[in-house]
Amino acid sequence: MSEECQITGFDSEQQHRWPLVHQYLCEQLEFPDGSGLAPEALKQLTLDLESVLEGQLPTKSAAKKRDGLYEHLKRTIEKRFKGSSLRRFGSSESGLSLSHGDLDLCLLFDGQKPKKVLRSLSSTLRYQEMEDIQVINSAKVPIIKFIDERTKIPVDISINNTLALHNTTLLKAYSETDERIRQCILGIKYWAHQRDVCDAAKGTFSSYAWSLIMLQALQTTTPCVAPNIQTGKERTILKVEGVEYDLTMAAEPQKLLKEQNTQSLGELLVHFFQQLVIERPWDEHVISIRSGAPITRKKKKWKYGKPNASKAVIEGGKTRLGLHSFPVEDPFNHEHDLSRVLRPDGAMDIQEELFRFWIGINEGKSFSELCELKNPERIQEMEEKDLFEDLRKLPKSDIDKMLKETESQHSDLEIRIEALHQERKNNIQISQALRGHFEETSGLRKEHRTLVRSLRPRSEKMDLLQKQRDQYNQQIGIPLYRIRELLVEVYDNLTGDIDFFHVPSLQREEEQFSWFFELHAMHAVALKADAAHKEFIELVREQKKAVKDLKITEKKQTEVHAELVKSEPILANITTEFSQARQFDQNAHSLNKVIQQRRKELRHLRREKGRLEAWIRVSIRKDSARNSHSKGDRKGRKKGKSGQANWAPRRDGPKPEEVQQRAATGGTLSLSDLDVLLNSGGIASVSKSRPTPKSSRRAERKKKQNTARQFSAKRGERAQSKKGRKD
Repeated sequence: MSEECQITGFDSEQQHRWPLVHQYLCEQLEFPDGSGLAPEALKQLTLDLESVLEGQLPTKSAAKKRDGLYEHLKRTIEKRFKGSSLRRFGSSESGLSLSHGDLDLCLLFDGQKPKKVLRSLSSTLRYQEMEDIQVINSAKVPIIKFIDERTKIPVDISINNTLALHNTTLLKAYSETDERIRQCILGIKYWAHQRDVCDAAKGTFSSYAWSLIMLQALQTTTPCVAPNIQTGKERTILKVEGVEYDLTMAAEPQKLLKEQNTQSLGELLVHFFQQLVIERPWDEHVISIRSGAPITRKKKKWKYGKPNASKAVIEGGKTRLGLHSFPVEDPFNHEHDLSRVLRPDGAMDIQEELFRFWIGINEGKSFSELCELKNPERIQEMEEKDLFEDLRKLPKSDIDKMLKETESQHSDLEIRIEALHQERKNNIQISQALRGHFEETSGLRKEHRTLVRSLRPRSEKMDLLQKQRDQYNQQIGIPLYRIRELLVEVYDNLTGDIDFFHVPSLQREEEQFSWFFELHAMHAVALKADAAHKEFIELVREQKKAVKDLKITEKKQTEVHAELVKSEPILANITTEFSQARQFDQNAHSLNKVIQQRRKELRHLRREKGRLEAWIRVSIRKDSARNSHSKGDRKGRKKGKSGQANWAPRRDGPKPEEVQQRAATGGTLSLSDLDVLLNSGGIASVSKSRPTPKSSRRAERKKKQNTARQFSAKRGERAQSKKGRKD
C-alpha cells in the first residue's frame, strides 16, 4: 500500500484505521445483501444477543446503589437550593440502561443563572467528596459531571433541561410497548459502547441518538414494531424560553399497531444494519421518529453541508464536519440535529463499524465477536470489591487492634477539630469585637480623620502666607502705620498753603512728588503683607483649635476603648486597626478550610470504624450460627475451623428478671422461659415484679428481637400452650 492513496487521499495511518471505508470510497467493496443469512444463523444471533444482554443489565445491587445515590443527591442539593427539584432522566429512568450506564439528573431551579448555580453546586459536591468534578458551561445546556466517591457511578447534572425529561418519557413509552424494542435499543447501545462510537464528547453519536436511530429502523419494518407514538389530534404544547415544543404522546401506544410483527431479535438487528449500510438513509433523508419514517432533506431543509467526513479528515487540523452530514432529528426540538456533535474522525469511525458489523454478520460471526471491546485501555471496569475483603483472613486480635487504633485516631481528630473550631471562633470573635469597636468609635474616628487631614494643608498654607508676608516686608522695609504717616505728611506738604518766604524749589517739589508715589506703591505692598499676616494669624488660631479638638477626640477614643476592653478583654493587647480585623477574617477563613479537610478525614475514620464494627458483628453472627448447629461440645465451640478464636458470646439462657417482666407484661413465654420462671419462685413471683416503663420498653424490644428464635421449629419440643401465658 502506498503512502498516500491517489483516489481517496488517505495516508497509510488513515487507511489502516478505516480499511473498509477506504475500500468503499475506492469502489472496491461489495456489500452482501443479507439474503444469505440462514434461519439458523438468525436464531443464533437472537440467542447471542439475549445472552449478552443478560450479563450486561444492571444488577439489583447496582440499581440499589444508583437509587441510593440519587436519594442522597436529591436531599443534599434540594436542601442547598431552596425551591429546587432534582429529577432523574436518561437511560436509568427509561429502563434502557446497561451495567456501565451513568446517572443523568436534571435540576429544576428558578431565580439564578445556570452558570452561577453550577459553580455553587460544584462546591457542594466537593464537600460531599465527589471525584473528577467538571463544570461544562460552554454547552447549550450547562452541565456538571462527576463520579461518586463511594459507588464510582458517573453522574451528569444539567440545569433546567426540561426537554430531556420528556425525551426520557418518550423512550420509556416506546420500550414498554414491546419488549423487543427495549432489547434492540440495549443491544445497539452495547455494540456502540464496545466499539467506541457512543460518546458525544469524543465526536460520535450519543446513546440517545443511537436509540432514536434504532427506533426509526423499528418503525420501518413490515409490519412496524414501533408505532409512531407522537400522533394524535389533541396536541400538547410546552413553551420554554419563548419557544413552543410539541410534546404530544399517545396514552396507549399498543393500540396504534394495526398488525402484529413476529420477527425475532436477530431479524430486527439485521434490518437495522441493512438499512444503515445498504440503503444509507442519511444520503437523502433525515432520521425522524416523530414522523414514523425518514423524511427528505428537502422537506426538512437540511442540506448536506461540506466538507464530508472523508474530505474533512484529509484536510485535518481543526476542520469541522459539514452540517447535517448524518442528520438525526430530536423528536421534540425539531431544529436540533443530534449529529452536530460529530467530528470528522468520529463520523468515519461510525461508518467503519457499521460496515464491519454488516460484513461480519453475513460471514457468520457471533454477536459477541462483533461486539469485541475495541479500546480496552479506555474502559474503566469497576470491580465491585467486597467491603470486608481485606478483613476476612485476619484474626480477631488484629481486628481489635485496628479498631482501637481507628477509635484513637477518631478521638484525637475530634479533639483537634474542636480545638480548630475554638480557634476559629476566637478569630471570629476578635474580628467582630474589632468591628464593634469601629462601629462604636466610627463618629470619633471620622472626626479624628477630618481633623488630622485638615492639619497638614492648613500648615502648608500658613507656611506659604508667612513666606509671602516676609517677602512683602522685605520689599517695603517700613511698617504700614509709618507709611501712612509719611503719606499724610507729604500730601500736606504738597497741598498745603504756600509760604511765600519759604517757597520750595522745583527740584525739591519733584522729590516730594516722587517720594509720594513711592510711598503710595509701598502702601499697596504693605496692605498685601498685612492681609497675609491677618490670614496667617487666623490660621494659627484654627490650627491651635484643631490640635485641641484632636486631643479631645483621642481622649474620647481612649475612654471608649477602655470601656470596650472591660466587656471584651480579648482586645486588650490587640491593635485596633481595620487591617487587623481583615487579618482575623482571613485567619478564620483559612481555619475553616483546614476544618473541612479534617472533617473529611474524620468521615473516613468514622466509615472505617463502622466497617470494622460491622465485620465484628457479621463474624459473631456467623460463628453463632455455626455453633448453634454444633453438638454442644465446649471445646469445639472455643475454636473455629481456621483455628481462630470463636467470637460468639455464650448463651446462658434467659435471665429470671427478664422472664418475670415478660410474663407480667403479657409477653409470650417459651418452654425454657417457663423452666426459668419455675426455678426462680414460680408463677407467684410474677406479681411481685413491677416493671418500670423503661424495663417494659426493653422487654418489648427483646420480644421483637427473639420472635424468630422463639417460634423456630425444634425437634422434640411441643408447641406452646396457652396456659403458659399469664396476665
